[in-house]
Amino acid sequence: MIVRTIRGAVAARVPCTLSSVPITRCEAMGWLRSAVGVALVTAPRVPMRLANQEPTAADTLLMRTIGIRDLVLGLGTVAAVRAGDHGDIRRWIAAGLASDSLDAATSLASRRSIGTRDSVSAALLALAFACGDVWAYGDRPLSSKQDWRSVRPLADA
Repeated sequence: MIVRTIRGAVAARVPCTLSSVPITRCEAMGWLRSAVGVALVTAPRVPMRLANQEPTAADTLLMRTIGIRDLVLGLGTVAAVRAGDHGDIRRWIAAGLASDSLDAATSLASRRSIGTRDSVSAALLALAFACGDVWAYGDRPLSSKQDWRSVRPLADA
């Protein structure tokens, strides 16, 4: 955007920070999920070591597959937001919500085999993402006639 300064000079106004880039809740959730996915694909043993467990080959494979799933769900959400297709946005957010909800339920159901501490920890992590999905889902247009791009950016929320 070209603007005139107080003294009449012409200057270009260029955003210089990422905070000036509008981003919706759905897109934020998509990027967060994508980042978690990349982290799990590239460093699958870290979460196990943080829990003071030495990961097996099966644990490493499991973490990588979870990472791939989160990367696909996250990038699908971001792509849908960028395309402005509210039907696809709803589907991607709902898929993430279903995945996270089932992860939480499965974690709690596994209490006897993995122990209460690990079961509850895994369930709480999945539940945090499920809450993020619900938060993001509330950002979507309410009707098919409403333009997705008119949704308020995250910075204004």
